[in-house]
Amino acid sequence: MAEERVSIPVENAKMELEGLFEAGRTGRNAMLCHPHPLYGGDMHNNVVQAARLTFASLGWATLRFNFRGPGPGNPAGGQRDPLDLMDVSTFMNSRSPGRMDFAGYSYGAWALMEAVRAGLYADCLILISPPLDFLSFEELEPVGIPTLITLGTRDEFCSVRSLENWLSTSPAPTATTVELLPEVDHFYRGAERQISEIIKTFLHRLA
Repeated sequence: MAEERVSIPVENAKMELEGLFEAGRTGRNAMLCHPHPLYGGDMHNNVVQAARLTFASLGWATLRFNFRGPGPGNPAGGQRDPLDLMDVSTFMNSRSPGRMDFAGYSYGAWALMEAVRAGLYADCLILISPPLDFLSFEELEPVGIPTLITLGTRDEFCSVRSLENWLSTSPAPTATTVELLPEVDHFYRGAERQISEIIKTFLHRLA
């Protein structure tokens, strides 16, 4: 199947986010969260697309979307994005009821964790390079659901030590799988296939 363009109502239908939805065949769903919109991040990012294609190849329904961008009336940078993500989940459930899995890359990982703290339900989380050295994760912590975290050892926005320190505060570390990619930086250029295989292996273990 091909992706179709969708408009996702958020903030009590005061505005809409643009997205791309593809139906699945397994009753499982994946929502993809992109990097920071103030720094050029969007749903067409290479890592987001690699993750989406991985889910789709396994039969998951997928939804990637654009967070609010800069400009009047469209506050970006975390003011509304985690709450919008909850509306995105509601939209996805209306199109494809079933298990809800989420993948967030960079800023998208932060927005996803903030949404979970606010009450977002998720069956599993995939956090790709959470930017612990760029955004505050002080009040965020991994939760007791299956979680995959990937990080390049040359990541400019999250050191391996920062990740280890963050995970040491987790009340449920056994639910978290960490995969380090040697010599890979924050942007994963040329490492998209590695990310895909790591995600696929993680999802197979949950099946």
